[in-house]
Amino acid sequence: QGWLLQGRACVLGASLGPGPHAPRPSAAMGIRVVAHASAMRDSLVSSFFAFLHSGRSGYVLLCGFALLVMAGVMMVATFDSREARAAPPGWEQFVAATGSNQWVSCSFLLSAAAIVLSINYLPRLEGEG
Repeated sequence: QGWLLQGRACVLGASLGPGPHAPRPSAAMGIRVVAHASAMRDSLVSSFFAFLHSGRSGYVLLCGFALLVMAGVMMVATFDSREARAAPPGWEQFVAATGSNQWVSCSFLLSAAAIVLSINYLPRLEGEG
């Protein structure tokens, strides 16, 4: 084994990748890839349906995400408020934005989203059917 192999410089122990005589991927490998992708899709679908039927409420999850989206919109409104725009950029703008009424609404929406999402995933009480 030399330092030069087929006109390419190499370091001892390094891989050169597939050479000109490397076997080509066969159709069987393509079939295995498709079978693996199909198995993964089936696994994801069954996990999704197991989640829906596990006693956790899907509509409560959607409500929590809707609250998070509304909090994001309110956060944008917070930093676009008159108080925030009147302050110089930087820390003063952040302080002015967090002192606005929009910040209070945003914090309530974030808190409500956290509560709704966490209650949905708490373990069910014993005796609940």
